[in-house]
Amino acid sequence: MIYEDLKGRKVLVTGSSSGIGSAIAVMFSEQGCFVGVHYFRTKDGAQRTLEQVNKKSDGILLHADMRDEKQVNEMVEHFAEVAGGIDILVNNAGSLIDRQPFETATVEYHDDVYATNVRSVLLATRSALPYLKKSSGNIVNIGSVAGHHGGGIGSGIYAGAKAAVATETISMAQEFAKYGIRVNSVLPGFIETRFHERFSSAQRRKEVAEQTPLGRNGTAEDIAKVVLFLASDAAGFITGEYIAVNGGLYMRA
Repeated sequence: MIYEDLKGRKVLVTGSSSGIGSAIAVMFSEQGCFVGVHYFRTKDGAQRTLEQVNKKSDGILLHADMRDEKQVNEMVEHFAEVAGGIDILVNNAGSLIDRQPFETATVEYHDDVYATNVRSVLLATRSALPYLKKSSGNIVNIGSVAGHHGGGIGSGIYAGAKAAVATETISMAQEFAKYGIRVNSVLPGFIETRFHERFSSAQRRKEVAEQTPLGRNGTAEDIAKVVLFLASDAAGFITGEYIAVNGGLYMRA
């Protein structure tokens, strides 16, 4: 699918060294966008993503700890300077980090999960906002269906963080509408990426696929396609919404 209105847009994708973020960055490049490929620890993965981006368009490698205000501000400002502004911000950076049930979870773990998944969204959004005002751009936040159903054992704190992202998406949409900025979110279900290779067993992945009405687990590209739709003019009258991409495993009225 080609969205002609996306051609030439300046797109910053946080957490794009692998998995969903990498797929989003590459798919935006296929639309002719200038793409900022961000990483924190996995530089080699980000470089591979940028190589894929450069096959179709132009981009730049960016580094920052998304929990650190100074680093995020410097990263966003550098991207805007090189790209000539910001049209689209995809807040994808985030992680479960570890499985710790509420009964034994440490405060340090709780704070790190929220800093990685929630504070990162605040910092990137606030830093990019002056540029998004000028472009009447839009924001897509990557949440999780775990934010609705509570997650599995040991992922409840992560689920709470993703629920916060969902609520803040709505609040941002209300606050930024006066600037012509749309804010939406995508909620991945069980997606076959390095995330679930690390945190879910092969047997668990197989079981989830069998339980899913569409008969398979999702791919990073499944998520990227929906992000592109929300960022495009095809979704020009959609804001404060979320799209759950989970093959029908978690449905709602």
